[in-house]
Amino acid sequence: MKKSVFLGCAAVLAVSAPVAADVFGAKVGVDYVYSDLDVNGFSANEHQDNYHAYAAFEHFIPLIPNALVEYSTHGSSTVGFDQFSATAYYELLDNSLLSLDVGAGYSRYSDIQVGGSVSSQGSPHAYVATEVMLPVTNFSVFADAKVFGWEDVSGEEARVGVRWAIELPIELGVRVGYTMTNVTFDNALANNDLKFESDGWMLGVDARF
Repeated sequence: MKKSVFLGCAAVLAVSAPVAADVFGAKVGVDYVYSDLDVNGFSANEHQDNYHAYAAFEHFIPLIPNALVEYSTHGSSTVGFDQFSATAYYELLDNSLLSLDVGAGYSRYSDIQVGGSVSSQGSPHAYVATEVMLPVTNFSVFADAKVFGWEDVSGEEARVGVRWAIELPIELGVRVGYTMTNVTFDNALANNDLKFESDGWMLGVDARF
């Protein structure tokens, strides 16, 4: 009897595992960014090491949005800022050739500093992302962007690049591309505006479950 119950449970798990993979999913990744930073039109940091990490969680329920959280660094420990973003988004398209996501969220900018003065600000943002698969290859072209603007924060950020993937028990990918962030913080430093312009090349790895 116990053996029959065990075999029955094993059969249910074997059948339900691919079903769960179809209705629930996750994407995680980290990008290394080799970037330059200008502040108010003047070069502040050249060829700095920065990072962008993210995790997305997706499901099959139509009315409930999916979730994306991100953390990135811009500049150095003395000039620049850190950014944390949380985004709720919907998959408008999701097939073997094309995906399209749109959503909205909130970005928090911390450790905003130029020469030791530190402050924090935040702003809601609009979000869009797409990925186009290249037929008969393991390559795709991706792009994503945010536009933010609320009271003391305005600007945009974007990434574009190429991804190569391999199918294992999970899908593993390598991303190469270009990223830029332009953001202005009003009255961030002694009642003066700070405009940060950051751009550079990125190289990343990701996993999709």
